[in-house]
Amino acid sequence: MPTNRTPIGRKSVLKITTEAIAAWKRADFDELHSLLGLAPWEASPLPCEISALGCGEDDLPLEPDCSDWDKSIPKAFALQRQFLAVAGWPDCRHVYEEELRDAEKHAAYCRDLVKHPDRGGQGTGCDPESRQKALEQALAKVEYRRQLKAELDGVRTKWAPKAR
Repeated sequence: MPTNRTPIGRKSVLKITTEAIAAWKRADFDELHSLLGLAPWEASPLPCEISALGCGEDDLPLEPDCSDWDKSIPKAFALQRQFLAVAGWPDCRHVYEEELRDAEKHAAYCRDLVKHPDRGGQGTGCDPESRQKALEQALAKVEYRRQLKAELDGVRTKWAPKAR
């Protein structure tokens, strides 16, 4: 007589496959997330300098009572360490260039709003002080993105492991 067995609730072991390594090297967030079987609300193992949904050592939660997102960071960070050991730092040039273009476009938009106060919407953030502050933040972001790209072009970044 057949029986219905209840599956044993074991922790799944994430294996780093060659496809996942290729997605890591391309810094392909969507494919990496899919190949690793991560839930949509979980952090990505990509470094936070490459993906806004990535993780870093500074992101590890300090309190046990935290959100689901924070609870997923230790697993993502462990995966990140494994990828760094196996494949090294991902090729993020295209990501840095795209982020720099976006930051420059946003800075140009903010500069335009400061020069032309009659443009833009109504409500919060439309006064000259708020627009000037937004412009300063946008320019700081452009400078940060330029530094990241410059480090990638010539100087070793502080986040990437030193090549041996």
